[in-house]
Amino acid sequence: MKISEILSRKKTLSFEIFPPKREEDTFTLIDKTITQLGKYSPDYISVTYGALGNTLSNTAMIAKTIKDNTCAQPLAHLTCVASTRDKVDSVCNELMGYGVDNILTLRGDIPKDTTTPIFSDFKHASDLASYIKGKYDGRFGIAGACYPDKHPEAANQTADIEFMKFKQDSGMEFFDSQLFFDNEVFYHFLLKARKAGITVPIIPGIMPITSYAQIDRMIQVSNCKVPLKLLNQFDRYKDDKAAIEEIGLIFTSYQILDLMANDVDGIHIYSMNKSEFIGKLMDNIGYVASGFFK
Repeated sequence: MKISEILSRKKTLSFEIFPPKREEDTFTLIDKTITQLGKYSPDYISVTYGALGNTLSNTAMIAKTIKDNTCAQPLAHLTCVASTRDKVDSVCNELMGYGVDNILTLRGDIPKDTTTPIFSDFKHASDLASYIKGKYDGRFGIAGACYPDKHPEAANQTADIEFMKFKQDSGMEFFDSQLFFDNEVFYHFLLKARKAGITVPIIPGIMPITSYAQIDRMIQVSNCKVPLKLLNQFDRYKDDKAAIEEIGLIFTSYQILDLMANDVDGIHIYSMNKSEFIGKLMDNIGYVASGFFK
């Protein structure tokens, strides 16, 4: 089933996971993380992969596992980075064989210090979406990414949203947003996107903070703004792991509750494969969520 069909009738709950770098850890991911996340009846679970697609074979296999062992639809990531038409066709055929109906098309992060050619047949996510949509005659539901704080490489938010409209026109049926910590940023972005003609669902992406080191890393990767109050709390307890986790849990719970109160299209949670923390988070918001996602 295409995720866009689910979004046409309800708000969605979804998670993102990533294949571990070590093959021996894959079983743990499947046995623990997917099983735990499946308990919360997500509508879909997205599966990412590393730079240059170096865990792509695991991505397809994990997508199959989600399909076979949960009620969630798997959403397989596919990037332009180091992807040729032949490689994309191979992936799409493998996913079709596994019964996976949805693909998230991305440009992909450009790895540092690599001599491998980065772009060949696809330079933009819209190129990839158009190709898959046309070549496979609408067989796959196509998703895209968007950036409430704007893409780090975009000149400004207006230009970024214009390209988002181009991505929608290329066949993307909904968007999962990059992480953000200030809901007002998302609401302003959403308003501008709708005014620009973006009509498909836009799902806010939420990244729970579970460690102090995670903050700087997320700011560098995503260009997102972190509220001063939250930074002050993390700075105060930066050497206390339990305190940081508790602050992150409380902040993320309120962030999601506020988003649901403002009637967003769904909630997408970047789980970082930390199923135990996600379990605490879902317990915190469980009563409100049970009415929101029905």
